[in-house]
Amino acid sequence: MYQPEIGMPKPDSDSELVTIPCPACGFNNSFWGKLDDNGFLIEHYGRQCQGYFEDEDGEREICGYRFRAKFCDECGADNDIAARRCHQCDAPLIDPDKKLREALKLKDALVVACNDMTLTAGKNRNQKPQLKVTYHTHEGNDLHEVWPLASKKQKQDFLARFVRPHLVDRHRPFDATAPTKVTASQHRFRPPDFVIARKQGRFWHLRQKIFDVESFITQDRLTAMLAQSRGQAFAEHDAS
Repeated sequence: MYQPEIGMPKPDSDSELVTIPCPACGFNNSFWGKLDDNGFLIEHYGRQCQGYFEDEDGEREICGYRFRAKFCDECGADNDIAARRCHQCDAPLIDPDKKLREALKLKDALVVACNDMTLTAGKNRNQKPQLKVTYHTHEGNDLHEVWPLASKKQKQDFLARFVRPHLVDRHRPFDATAPTKVTASQHRFRPPDFVIARKQGRFWHLRQKIFDVESFITQDRLTAMLAQSRGQAFAEHDAS
């Protein structure tokens, strides 16, 4: 076994080596992390599991489970948080904090923090299966998106672009696409930190979701960005 992340620079003086078991392979990783006064883990800075599997011929395959990931908007693949292009489809990857900054500058964009998510199984007007996802926000402005789940392509798109980034326990496979089966497993899916919608006509259409924002931006900076955005919005409203 090898553990190259031990050799990474110590993040700060409060950090110490902590043991983090991988949920996929069980390997005990050694990462920099922080413990509270009672010895309980507060957070760790590990990105990827350093364990490996070895076959009968002695060939080693790295586990590669990502504790933190940057998800591709195009194909849904998970990438290292420092990656600039997707390892699967080569699409450019934009950091969540940059997405947030750019969205906050748009006058026709709605950027809201998401605190919960509801999945509802149903059918469209043609009686084809679909899944409705409702994102509940702190401001009370619920946003919705609908995933049609009739064709093979629709199911593949759903697994890549919804299941991958929302699935909490990514080490456990999830390939169900029947709406009722997905809703029965709602506890395995997490809401995004933020949802970004753009106005089309009289309605808001969800365009982007941002996950794990605190892995890329400090809470103080995030609070300042949101406060500045609200101040600009109020100023524009008063000026009008």
